[in-house]
Amino acid sequence: MPANSEFQSLGQKLHLLRLSVGWSEQECAYRLTLEANELITTPVWIGWEQSGLGDAQNREIARLAAPICKLFSTDKNWLMDSSTPATPSAKILPLKR
Repeated sequence: MPANSEFQSLGQKLHLLRLSVGWSEQECAYRLTLEANELITTPVWIGWEQSGLGDAQNREIARLAAPICKLFSTDKNWLMDSSTPATPSAKILPLKR
């Protein structure tokens, strides 16, 4: 996840959503598996959170945007908006790949 980008990636948004509700990666993968009726493993979820703006994982996140947004009670337009600025007040730590 590129920490120096001026825009938030889908992965960064998922990471921040997860942190805001206090769930683990395992919990998110399990809940999305139930919501989407599709197997989402913990390593898949972690890969999504670690993805950057141009990464292939964005296609999977976009495909499952509706159940993801329902899970977190968030707006799909916000999640999919590629021009959401990275806020300088929030420190996003880069995750190891």
